[in-house]
Amino acid sequence: MEATLISKFSTVTHFELPQLPNNIPFAYHPQSATISPQIDEWMLRKMKITDRSVRKKMIHSKIGLYACMMHPNAEREKLVLAGKNLWALLLIDDLLESSSKEEMPRLNTTITNLGSGNSRDGAIRNPVLLLYKEVLGELRAAMEPPLLDRYLHCLAASLEGVRKQVHHRTRKSVPEPEEYKLTRRANGFMDILGGIMTEFCMGIRLNQAQIQSPTFRELLNSVSDYVILVNDLLSFRKEFYGGDYHHNWISVLSYHGPTGIRFQDVIDQLCEMIQAEEHSILALQKKIADEEGCDSELTKFASELAMVASGSLVWSYLSGRYHGYDNPLITGEIFSGTWLLHPVATVVFPSIKARP
Repeated sequence: MEATLISKFSTVTHFELPQLPNNIPFAYHPQSATISPQIDEWMLRKMKITDRSVRKKMIHSKIGLYACMMHPNAEREKLVLAGKNLWALLLIDDLLESSSKEEMPRLNTTITNLGSGNSRDGAIRNPVLLLYKEVLGELRAAMEPPLLDRYLHCLAASLEGVRKQVHHRTRKSVPEPEEYKLTRRANGFMDILGGIMTEFCMGIRLNQAQIQSPTFRELLNSVSDYVILVNDLLSFRKEFYGGDYHHNWISVLSYHGPTGIRFQDVIDQLCEMIQAEEHSILALQKKIADEEGCDSELTKFASELAMVASGSLVWSYLSGRYHGYDNPLITGEIFSGTWLLHPVATVVFPSIKARP
């Protein structure tokens, strides 16, 4: 499988990145200028990161700002906790993905015990696990029990999704599109980062009928799929040169696509999938508002959750995590054009097709 992908990608030097649609409302939190560094500095302090280059790398990832984009209408205190949770789950994901197949079960058990509050004091040494333990303690104190229970249920599903992803990466195998979609819905942690934290940050209280409604699940899935599609498109350069590109929509569509499919065809297909999910989010948002009424908690949830999608889109264009650090291309604007596959940073020129 790896040889097949290498042969497909070996001659690719550039591709045309279309202008992605951005029709979902987007906003920064009004206090993001102070909340964002507060979240990032908390992580650096807890992880005891003092090396200047590593600190710069973490800060330029803009994770604190990402939280401010996902929940722009949240109360400050809740948003800070949501940002801590975001950092914690990203670090947990990195820890699990870098672990061996033998280490995975032990780590999953430890994380599950942290979630249930059953971890033994002094038994944990890993700084990522210690950081997450602190975050979970704050969440227990701040969240209502039913919402916390749902958080922990989603966490278990995400851990299983990461396990499946590591299994494929260890074997360097490429899952079928449907399997990949379902796995990524789980290991992207979006049910927590999007759904649960939107309810928490906005003080939304959904009843059981709303939580169990098919439309609620459809909306969560559509936002998750959208975030993953955008992530896979804009992180591909980084993953490709890091040798970690088997678990990406571009690889999945290339490997399982028709014989002779061009790389540009895959990019265009992926962008069409992103646009389709945006349409789905907006349509579901309208459907919920029409059925529930403007004052419904579910209508409020649908409006706020949609901003998780638009926030993820904008963040994916400005994070040094994907595009390299001190990159002048990163201005906060959504870019498009001819993307050169460069090993150090994202390089985009005005589209070749648009030149005279």
